Amino acid sequence: MKTNLKFTAIIAFMFATVVGLAKEPKLSLMAEGQSKSLVVELDSKSNKTFLKIIDENQNIIFSEKITSTSYTKKFDLNELENGSYYLELDDSLRTLVYPIIVENKEVKILNRFENTKPVFRKKGSRLFLNLLNLDGEDVQIKVFDSENRTLFSEVIENERIVTKAFNFETAHEDRYTVVVKDGENTYYEDIAVN
Repeated sequence: MKTNLKFTAIIAFMFATVVGLAKEPKLSLMAEGQSKSLVVELDSKSNKTFLKIIDENQNIIFSEKITSTSYTKKFDLNELENGSYYLELDDSLRTLVYPIIVENKEVKILNRFENTKPVFRKKGSRLFLNLLNLDGEDVQIKVFDSENRTLFSEVIENERIVTKAFNFETAHEDRYTVVVKDGENTYYEDIAVN
């Protein structure tokens, strides 16, 4: 009975997360015909979206914090040399990367890569972690105190849905950091216990 209740709670939590993810920002990306330009159109409820254009040497050639819920901008790429570039959109839920080729008078969007970030939710002295791990890679979770001592460490293998709850109610007054490593990506979340 307890196992069924726990399983049902996890499914309900994941359903709520999926419904929340379904309301993600809408993005339209268009290369405009024979001109070296790119149109980015974004509808988002988040005011924490960052847009970057990066060259093949990982140099940021354009960066902007998007603060409005509706964003449209045309980028004139005529000054760019022929080559490979990346358009990156980063918000609290995911990072989208579009590889772009600039050739002569054309801009070509090659692909779309998405990296889903973990969702952290604080409720009092508790921290809840939810990660959609579609690639099935091992996920390493650690908790550190302010003196960088490891208080908790776990590796979760072959799980597509990673959920974890941390209870800091009986913890000593301090600042704690939860570190989640998913493949090559590492995420941090701080919680203060007063």
